[in-house]
Amino acid sequence: MSASAQCSPPPSSSGLSCSGQKDAEAVWSVITGLYAAHGTGATGELDILLDPDATMWHSESEAMLLGRKDLDRLRAERTAGGGGPEVMAYDVHDPVIDVSGHMAVVGYWLRVDYAPAPDGTALQPELVRNTAVLRRSAGAWRIAHLHEEVWAAGGMPETADPGPDGPRPQPPQAPLGCSHEV
Repeated sequence: MSASAQCSPPPSSSGLSCSGQKDAEAVWSVITGLYAAHGTGATGELDILLDPDATMWHSESEAMLLGRKDLDRLRAERTAGGGGPEVMAYDVHDPVIDVSGHMAVVGYWLRVDYAPAPDGTALQPELVRNTAVLRRSAGAWRIAHLHEEVWAAGGMPETADPGPDGPRPQPPQAPLGCSHEV
């Protein structure tokens, strides 16, 4: 997989203290690094960003993944199953980050863009709403829990007809609620 990862840069001022801003930027760099590594297929780099016992509500698994063993099983199933449409790019954006001591919570949007189908048909992007919990240990932030919710499924041919459910949902333009934006 050679998809690229694009990341919305964090705004320079969010009302956080200088150390709080640095922590928020470090946390965001873990999230953006996750998709950069995923996009290049660099499993080792991706795994460094995850706590070995991380739990995940992964969009490709009905059951919660409990640690690296379950994640590796999902990866093996994905490889054996043919993988689906080719991912061209991951775009993570609109982070809302709350850092408290050695823990952080990040809400953000992920857009997955796909290469055209073999016949040249354009494929719809996927929109995923995510929440990650990170823990700082030995000076490094790692993802302890990741929750993915597919907002609009992608990888299917784009059509002029929106279908019986109407147009595809779009993520909100601004974060909701009260939190620090980075």
